Amino acid sequence: MSRKKRLVDKIEKKLIDKKCYFCPCDQYELLDVHRILEGCEGGEYTQYNTISVCSNCHRKIHAGFIKIDRKYFTSNGVWVLHYFDENDIEHYD
Repeated sequence: MSRKKRLVDKIEKKLIDKKCYFCPCDQYELLDVHRILEGCEGGEYTQYNTISVCSNCHRKIHAGFIKIDRKYFTSNGVWVLHYFDENDIEHYD
């Protein structure tokens, strides 16, 4: 699988993901596309740097209640998101 750097269409990403990564919210109008590496740090809206989140979880990310460490592609072809939730519980999803 090619990991070509390509900007994502945010509308299409929300339609494909269908729900918030962190909670069961599945209302399209409430979904945002969040950049893991922020724009001020050079992060772009690419498949490898974005996740779909609801507006509430998006605010939690920016407030520091959800801390995203990284998103990576494993050698067996699976995406893994490493993050800490508001209780500082470490997750590999």
